Amino acid sequence: MELSKKCLKCGREAWVVFEPESGQKLVKCRWCGNIASAAGVDFNPEPDFLYKYRPHDHYSESWILNEELFFASPAKFNDPFDSKVMYTMDGTINQKKKYLSEIIQAERPQIKKREKWKIINNALQNQLLERDYDGHVKRIQARIDEYGIVSFSRKPDDLLMFSYYAKDHTGYCLKYRRSKENILSMAREINYEPSYPKFSVYEFSVGKVGPLGDKVLLTKAKCWDHEAEWRISFADYADRVIKSPHPILEGVILGCKMTPEQRVEIIALNNRRERPVQILEARKKKFEFALEIVALPSVDSAPSAAGNISGGPPGQNPKLVPV
Repeated sequence: MELSKKCLKCGREAWVVFEPESGQKLVKCRWCGNIASAAGVDFNPEPDFLYKYRPHDHYSESWILNEELFFASPAKFNDPFDSKVMYTMDGTINQKKKYLSEIIQAERPQIKKREKWKIINNALQNQLLERDYDGHVKRIQARIDEYGIVSFSRKPDDLLMFSYYAKDHTGYCLKYRRSKENILSMAREINYEPSYPKFSVYEFSVGKVGPLGDKVLLTKAKCWDHEAEWRISFADYADRVIKSPHPILEGVILGCKMTPEQRVEIIALNNRRERPVQILEARKKKFEFALEIVALPSVDSAPSAAGNISGGPPGQNPKLVPV
């Protein structure tokens, strides 16, 4: 699911990857091995912020104090349809020949043309692709499950997400700022569809790294569209923790049912940061099934100084108290 760009050396499609150690985006070509700067890759500045709902647990220090991101394997997702490989083997003879040719060429670049076509013709005559459908799906799914994915939302005030991702509103929601330079620039928007996307494996060139991954990793059922999800996905990062090399955390929104003791713990974590962020809270709106997000006043602030989430810079005074 990585962003892609043409390799300047060989002209084939290459991955745009983010290196946590250096904080740089690079174009890495798996065909010729060339590595180049990803400067000039298109970046849409919208949305400015993305949000992450979390329960308050022993990982809170990692998320709030260290600004670490946890990349989970798709195998651990709660939605049994999410990131699952499903496709047909429908295609013309020419599509199948092209597909087989690209696979063989990628795996054996020095193969002679006559030997390659002998393998292709044998595979077509014996329907090896169709006969190995289950095995092929299993192999691709195993590769998908090696990805590491971290999910965000465009919404900071969703009742359902506070319920099932922030432990019945007793947790919090992290507010992250996106920029062209930081890791959030790699996030991509989920497409929500009424039915599972049907496609043939032959629709995609083996040399194109993006489209097939987009179908599998960026499509979810329509019933999840209230989440307004965005994802960052890296190959080989399943169950890995990445510390952001750039400051990304802008605020922490406390759930409306968080206990006073939990609020004190979150505020204490924030006060330990070199750059404390704004502490906000979700409050139940009167006469509506909705939440409003307001800033938590600091010690020297009057209660009327609390603003909404869209107004003003992060709080400058780290000495915050629960209200």
